[in-house]
Amino acid sequence: MINELMEAPGALGAFTLAVLIFGFAPGIVLAMIVRLIPDHDRRLELQAELYEVPRWDRPFWVAQQFEVALRIGLAPRIEWMWGRHVWHRCKLESGLERHRAHPVSFEIPDVRDKAAIRPGDRVKLMWSVKRFPGERMWVTVTNRKGDRLVGILDNLPVFVYMSPGEPVSFHIDDIVDCILEDEGVFLEGEAA
Repeated sequence: MINELMEAPGALGAFTLAVLIFGFAPGIVLAMIVRLIPDHDRRLELQAELYEVPRWDRPFWVAQQFEVALRIGLAPRIEWMWGRHVWHRCKLESGLERHRAHPVSFEIPDVRDKAAIRPGDRVKLMWSVKRFPGERMWVTVTNRKGDRLVGILDNLPVFVYMSPGEPVSFHIDDIVDCILEDEGVFLEGEAA
């Protein structure tokens, strides 16, 4: 009986398509879909659930999971990127330039304090944000190469689209305040 079915016109193509749609494709497509979901445990759970769904329902079930992945995985990422790079467009400002514009009211650490900054020290930087007030936040220095520094953001931003622990690259002139780890004291900025 199988031989008779397979010899019918178009039977081999239909059989191959059925194997692809109901056998092979759901697993491969779901493996790609779950990459959109941020929660690792949920990813593993969905992949295990696939084989509990009846074979004939799998393509439809995978399509439902795609909708879920778009909603909980991709949409927040797009919103975050849109907010960060298009809507809010924050940028790091220079403390030295602000001090030069307002030498009496805007103090920064002196050259000696800036030269003493090493990994482990904390520095305060300021960001301007389009359409919102700017922010000043603390960054722990992790690397220094001349006047270029890299650090990790210590604050939870309100207006700047960044996350605590996010790396920040900056110039020594961007610093508006600092806490040197060796001294363990707060150094108020002095006019440079």
